[in-house]
Amino acid sequence: MNYSEKMKKIGLSILAFLGLTVTINAQIDAGSLMGLPSATTAEMNAITSPAMGGCLFNTDDGTIYYYTGSNWQRATDDQNASEINLVTAIDLDEGGASSPTNETTVEEAIQAIAPITSRAGRVFYPPSIAIDASSNVTNAQINLYNQYVNQFASASMVYNPSAPNAIPTYAANELNYYVTYYDPAVFANITITDAGLMEYDIIGQPADYNSLINVVFVVK
Repeated sequence: MNYSEKMKKIGLSILAFLGLTVTINAQIDAGSLMGLPSATTAEMNAITSPAMGGCLFNTDDGTIYYYTGSNWQRATDDQNASEINLVTAIDLDEGGASSPTNETTVEEAIQAIAPITSRAGRVFYPPSIAIDASSNVTNAQINLYNQYVNQFASASMVYNPSAPNAIPTYAANELNYYVTYYDPAVFANITITDAGLMEYDIIGQPADYNSLINVVFVVK
């Protein structure tokens, strides 16, 4: 056998081996694959003294669990807010001993700051309203809600170029109405309905032609 014939024979042998390898890889038996033990939630919780780090597949929710040494922990990579740590722990609500002194996760930070920002964003003053107090009257009325919508929802006289020309407003039943101060020498018998209709009496005239009623709106 000459050199050329030897090389041809070697080449055919290599091709035959590669073909055999491809055939073997394409016919892997599913039973030979490694897998985790599986169990229902009840079966998982009934395991006696599982080893720390032990894993199994929960057939009830289709999720892998691992044992932490004290309980079974759901293994996820969904990065819930409670799983994401802050770079620097900080006491956002100054809760002190009654709550975690420092918030350490995104979830704790949200829970601490939400009540603060919510309270601040819910309270606002309606637009100024001129009231004629030049003479005494009884059962006079001003619809505080209508005054608010007329000024806030209509086109503003001046606003920055990127802003809409009207301010977003709430419905009448989305607000609570408060009078925080009035001059008792000028006004009396002030009441406000749930719809924002204020009724009042004028019992005297202000000495300097000026008097104040402080009205506050609070989002329910």
